[in-house]
Formats: sequence, structure tokens, C-alpha cells
Amino acid sequence: MRLTLVLLSAGLLFLGCTALQNQEVTLDITGSSAAVFSGYYETTGEGRKEISGTVPKSYTFNARKKYDIVAAQMVRVGLGELTAKLVADGITRDSATTTDIIGTITLEWTPK
Repeated sequence: MRLTLVLLSAGLLFLGCTALQNQEVTLDITGSSAAVFSGYYETTGEGRKEISGTVPKSYTFNARKKYDIVAAQMVRVGLGELTAKLVADGITRDSATTTDIIGTITLEWTPK
């Protein structure tokens, strides 16, 4: 009985530890030459980070598996194209493109 409790406790501890593991996420922003953007990316655990610049631009940050929601929003004014994507483990988790003169991109993903 005691061994069963020890094994059960160890299993629950392992589950809790894996749920709190961080996953590296990259926000890649590309588009027409010298496209200017502003916006933010955020996780529920770390809060919001304001960003702005010209393309191409890349931001890498961590998100807690099973607990965080990752979101990003970019706004661009001008001609051409702006594309943004959230990438984790080499897989694009969400992406969008705008060609609107006043264009907004909103991305969201929950690490599992």
C-alpha cells in the first residue's frame, strides 16, 4: 500500500511538472519591403510586450504548456503585404496575412 502511494505521488508530481514546462514560441513578421508595423504579443503568464518596427522581424519568448494562451496583434498602414505567424517546435501554430491599406492581424494559440 505504501509503495502504491509513493508511486501515485511521484506520478502526480511528474504530471504537475510537465504541465508547467515552458515551450519556446517565435513570432515571425514578414511582408513587403520595409513594411512598418506596431502591436504586441502576450501570454497569460507573462503579460503583454509592445512591439514595432519594419519587416522582417522575429521575437522569441516562452509560454507555459497547458496554462498559457499566446496572442499577438499587429497593425500596418500602407500598401503591400504583412504576414505574421506563431511558430513552436518548428510548426506554424497560427498565421495570417493582410494586404489592406489599414490592416490588422490577430493570432492566438494555446500550447498543449
